[in-house]
Amino acid sequence: MNAGDFKHPYFLGIGGIGMSALAWYYLRKGCLVHGYDRIPSPLTRHLEQAGAEIHYDEDPEKLPADTDVVVYTPAIPQDHAEWPEIHRREIPVLKRAEVLGMICRDYTTLAVAGTHGKTTTSSMLAYLLRHSVGCNAILGGVSLDLDGNYHYDASSSLMVTEADEYDRSFWQLYPWFSAVTAWDADHLDVYGSVENMRAAYCRFMRQSTHFIACESMKADLREPKADYFYGQDSWEENLESGFAVERVEEGRQVSARAVHVRVQNGAYHFDYVGPRAAICGLELHCPGRHNVLNAVAAISLALESGVGPGDVKRLLPGFKGVARRLELKDRAVGRLYYYDDYAHHPAEIKASVDALREFYPEARLCIVFQPHLYTRTRDLADGFARSLSEADELFLVDIYPARELPLDGVDTHLIGDKIAGKEVHYGSREDALAWIERRISRMRECAGCLVLVTMGAGDIDRIVDQVGALVKKEAGV
Repeated sequence: MNAGDFKHPYFLGIGGIGMSALAWYYLRKGCLVHGYDRIPSPLTRHLEQAGAEIHYDEDPEKLPADTDVVVYTPAIPQDHAEWPEIHRREIPVLKRAEVLGMICRDYTTLAVAGTHGKTTTSSMLAYLLRHSVGCNAILGGVSLDLDGNYHYDASSSLMVTEADEYDRSFWQLYPWFSAVTAWDADHLDVYGSVENMRAAYCRFMRQSTHFIACESMKADLREPKADYFYGQDSWEENLESGFAVERVEEGRQVSARAVHVRVQNGAYHFDYVGPRAAICGLELHCPGRHNVLNAVAAISLALESGVGPGDVKRLLPGFKGVARRLELKDRAVGRLYYYDDYAHHPAEIKASVDALREFYPEARLCIVFQPHLYTRTRDLADGFARSLSEADELFLVDIYPARELPLDGVDTHLIGDKIAGKEVHYGSREDALAWIERRISRMRECAGCLVLVTMGAGDIDRIVDQVGALVKKEAGV
């Protein structure tokens, strides 16, 4: 069975970020695409405009007669009303990850794995390739450069994709070259332990013909052996560091690094040094030191793919980033800045907080955070509390359950009660919106600057436009 065998795919959960990218792939191949999702969204509306037929009620009669495959995600429950009809008709059923693996077998695949950073890194890599040697891309976020999560280039044999560790999805991929950004504890509901999760990563790395890994993994990654590790000089040493490429010829261990990193005029400036090239005077406009690290990974894979150093230097300043990855939505310059962020792991939250503190050192930081999954909240409550305690003001939105049922004793108080010496507010998305409106109104009585962030991987993005309207009103727009 090959990806090209399907002419009329049906997607259960077509509005998901990964599913919608696959739907785009088949639309671009000239296939008839149908699907179901619970509610309309910008992603589904965009697909409908391109010709996909989508319905939003569970109705077996809307399953097309000539459907030749059903693609689904684990978010679709077993009691979904369309399953009996699918099984009665004996239509082949495949997980999203299986179809992605089939597609990628037809390309020279560049994959990015990791508990955080993979969407930004893969989007940056796709951006560099698209504007130089060309590529296809299936991404796990909306690239602001592509204005979507999919890019098609009939003339290119390269495919950029994310390698998702959830449900061991990345085992379906056999990349030519991959990067692994991190393997911190996550998805313990699937793996049971960090050790099991890392063992799954090791299998993915063995399936990669070549791979690089972040130097934070170096002490724990014994086997398989990375082609090389990548990182950046410690912040305190950046201005003193010189160009030096660590080479150990036996085993070909080579380091790729960002050096001379500094902030100037609201952007990062740094030099890259790696096994393929040294590039001076790079510029990146995405907030966060972690994004410099993501850039090192993306640049390394781009160079391996034949992108020239001059193209990297020319293109990198134009990279706009990824929607909901610490995305600046609106602002009243000098007084109020509003960011929306997908961060849903303690390490990601800390990286975002550090980034905003660096760019706005005098501002008050106000975070509205919605935890994603009961199990993740339970397993990582201490880490969430540590990361969120760095905010000056905090509102915790009710947990977004996604595929899970509630767990006894697990709610947002499990995080907030661990944050000492700070008032924490609780409630629904609507409560959070009302609280944000009151907080913005109070700005008029105070001096100084406020940085406001809505954060999380659930449905908190439903209030983004409303919050943006409040900021525009305050800015007089």
